Amino acid sequence: MAEFSVMARRCDQCLMDPERRIVDSKRAAEILAETKYEDVKFICHKATIAGKDIACRGHHDAMPCAAARFAKAVGIPIVEYDPETLEPIK
Repeated sequence: MAEFSVMARRCDQCLMDPERRIVDSKRAAEILAETKYEDVKFICHKATIAGKDIACRGHHDAMPCAAARFAKAVGIPIVEYDPETLEPIK
């Protein structure tokens, strides 16, 4: 069955954290503008490194994308993943 995957909590390097260490403020603003305009999720950088497709929790909480809204509307499971292990939380 299809699912919408999202981190269970923000990681220690979240794009949405003012203290983020991955990108500077200018690049963060560009990413947020792009994802808002395209109405798409931002994949957590830890998931990206591992080759997984898991939405960033901070981004999801601030601006849930079309796919997340659709999943919720039609009953597609929204599965939370641990940001440290990248495994689903049961």
